[in-house]
Amino acid sequence: MAETNQYNLTGQGGIDVWRNLPEGTKITLLNGAVGEITANPRDGGWVLVKFDEHPDPSKKGQEEYVMFNEVKAAGD
Repeated sequence: MAETNQYNLTGQGGIDVWRNLPEGTKITLLNGAVGEITANPRDGGWVLVKFDEHPDPSKKGQEEYVMFNEVKAAGD
């Protein structure tokens, strides 16, 4: 069984973890959407996410920029 990485986005170091999340990392948003990071400019604010699941069915499979404060969890 493959090991799963869970990234801690809380506390003082959370933004540094966010800034360095690799492409391919799965994230869950506060609204329940789930997607995969497809690009991270490493600016500490935004990542580009392709949605696998989304409360709005029209957004499934779409890419959208997501901000740090919209994210509930990140892991492989």
